[in-house]
Amino acid sequence: MSFDGVLLEKLHKEISFLKTGRISKINESGDTDFILTIRHERQNYQMMLSFSSDYSRIHLTNRLYDSVLNPKSFTMLLRKHIEGYFIDDIINYECDRILYFKVSGYNELSDLNHKYLICEVMGRYSNLVLTDENFIIIDALKHDGVGEYNRTILPNAKYEFPLNNKINPMALSKEEIDNIFMEKNPKNPKELMDLFNGVSLNLAYPVFNTDFHSDSFYDYLHKDIKPITFTNFKGKMDFYYYPLEGNIIKEYDTLSNLLDDYYYQMDLRAKVKLKTNDLSTFVKKQIQKYEKKIEKLNLELLDTAKADKLKLYGELLLSSPNMKEKKSMVNILNYYTNEMIDIPLDPKFTILENSNRYFKKYQKLKSSVSYIEEQMEIAKNEIEYFKVIEYQLKDASINDALEIQAELINGKYLFKNVPKNKKKEKPKLLTYILENGTLITVGKNNVQNEYLTHKMAKPNEMWFHIKDAPGSHVVVHNMGELTEEEIRAGAMVAAYYSTYQESSSVAVDYTRVRNIKKIPGKRACFVSYTHQSTIYIDPDSDYIYKLKVKKQWTMRIKNLATSMMKSWHV
Repeated sequence: MSFDGVLLEKLHKEISFLKTGRISKINESGDTDFILTIRHERQNYQMMLSFSSDYSRIHLTNRLYDSVLNPKSFTMLLRKHIEGYFIDDIINYECDRILYFKVSGYNELSDLNHKYLICEVMGRYSNLVLTDENFIIIDALKHDGVGEYNRTILPNAKYEFPLNNKINPMALSKEEIDNIFMEKNPKNPKELMDLFNGVSLNLAYPVFNTDFHSDSFYDYLHKDIKPITFTNFKGKMDFYYYPLEGNIIKEYDTLSNLLDDYYYQMDLRAKVKLKTNDLSTFVKKQIQKYEKKIEKLNLELLDTAKADKLKLYGELLLSSPNMKEKKSMVNILNYYTNEMIDIPLDPKFTILENSNRYFKKYQKLKSSVSYIEEQMEIAKNEIEYFKVIEYQLKDASINDALEIQAELINGKYLFKNVPKNKKKEKPKLLTYILENGTLITVGKNNVQNEYLTHKMAKPNEMWFHIKDAPGSHVVVHNMGELTEEEIRAGAMVAAYYSTYQESSSVAVDYTRVRNIKKIPGKRACFVSYTHQSTIYIDPDSDYIYKLKVKKQWTMRIKNLATSMMKSWHV
């Protein structure tokens, strides 16, 4: 895997400045993900610790991750034991995929304690273990008897690091590496990986593409980091701390920025898929269903073109009522063109009866045209609706996706048991704060868009939306004249949260909220507007990431306090 021991050693050096920092908060971001807030030199740093099977990693992050409101018992245990503790040291174990934090702090009896938080970033064997100063396990995220590496990961057991016969390459000098190459003589990347700890194919393959293997290996190990994503030898996007081979896709300043960017969307999509029972697949199937329906309706509409021909057959047969012989085909003069024409007949019926049958088919086809056109319009509206949903799911957080799922359940597209008396919660909207204090709110799904535009926003506030394409409703909460900075910020947010996120010179319309109207006969998320101005802007993800996000905790605390007061009065 790309996240090998050598890369973790480089990351270890990158985050080592956090020594003496204080773990001020521990949040749970998913079943296997945790966010540590570390206070260091009057600044907060967010550290992502993920121990999922597919996306295990450690890095600093500037992104906004959803926090679980009801964390599991292990998270509460971490808060009890190490929240408020100081980081004495950060250690990478033998260039393996294990990073552990030595922390110290005072307990409730004011006794100084030392503990270890051990992060094993090892794919499906990833784990987070908390031990005391003697490496006696207090608890672990994943319990295991005598499992992989013949270790016991259970409370009160002695923690043991995984044992192997590999050599730590980062602890060796150039001469020592040369001697090992001469003695062991690894002949291919696999043998190199079996010889040294923390070496993956991303490092081993380039070494054997050179003439001097030991020299290249030592040089690659000690290169200054230049994090990149690149196309690997399998033709897939990969990442590493230095561009050793392949076509570079993107360069980064730090390994944390690289890992944050690389894993964020993939990990988020996996969580959303798990929480919503793969909502994206359902939406795609709905789009395909209605597209097939339109194809079928178009074929039926083509059949209606035969209606005039059926009417003609009926009229011509009606003009020859004296034909007594029952045939399967009759040749009659077409008095409109003065040409003879063959008309198929059902020999079981008379000429007049066949004529009536043709007239009935004609009437049926003519009356079906309006029905077919109506069904086609419904199918087109459904495709438009589900394509908007499809776009919204691409950048949806778990809460956003759950709101979309609830919307589909309310629309009878999905079926799920929902408590009858469940109180309807207000949508959780993303709000940015500009440097001058102006708030910009984004609606990331239909529920949020409707609430923001038609309920939350005031009539004289400015509303932004990408022109002629699906996108988020964005409101700049300023009822006066907007500055150029506010207009560009609102347009940047609207362009970023749209289907043109990767485009340049994106057209964004903006107007006062009072000029927004619902479209009759369509869902509330579709609107029309007037008196708009247009600005062209290049979406910039770095600009969006640097915007300050308004936290929702203040409102949640107020609501909690209100409910507590009510319970006391009772």
